[in-house]
Amino acid sequence: MSLDDRCQQFHEAALGTGKSKGVAKEMVTLRKFLHKNQNQRFTDKGVSRLFDTIQLYVNKDDVDKELKEGLLEDSLKMPFTVFSTKQKKTMIKWLEDLRGNDEKSSLGREVNGTALTYILSVIELESGFMTLMHDETGDTFENVAIPAGDLGDRIRKAFEDTESCVSINATLDDNSGPKILELA
Repeated sequence: MSLDDRCQQFHEAALGTGKSKGVAKEMVTLRKFLHKNQNQRFTDKGVSRLFDTIQLYVNKDDVDKELKEGLLEDSLKMPFTVFSTKQKKTMIKWLEDLRGNDEKSSLGREVNGTALTYILSVIELESGFMTLMHDETGDTFENVAIPAGDLGDRIRKAFEDTESCVSINATLDDNSGPKILELA
């Protein structure tokens, strides 16, 4: 069975038109599928079906909140070759809505009367570098060095513990990119 066929099956199960083992089991199976196939190359149709499936599950009223959060967290861990920045931005908003976090994190605040700080989300950690996303604009900053020392260790630990995106305070400089200040 091809990846596209499997994505279609997940979509049909979420719609309730295909074979299903029940919503909870389908969601767990989908999470395992995402983890197992994160290095595979999906077609646009397959990615679209996966994204639609995730959206269907997130919007179901009869689905446990923890299952929804777990599915979104696993989806956010997928590489950008699977889900686009726009799709991940949408998933982050769904996750924040589930958790009740409606703050506009992109509104900067002054530090020492001059620099504006922003809350950015760490959406990927790999080989000493991280990918950050500005929640409001969807702008991403790739290959940002993880800070040395205690701050870097705390960011790594928070990312591993939550298995999801982690919020950090940073200043933005057009020339050098984000400067990490602290965990948010």
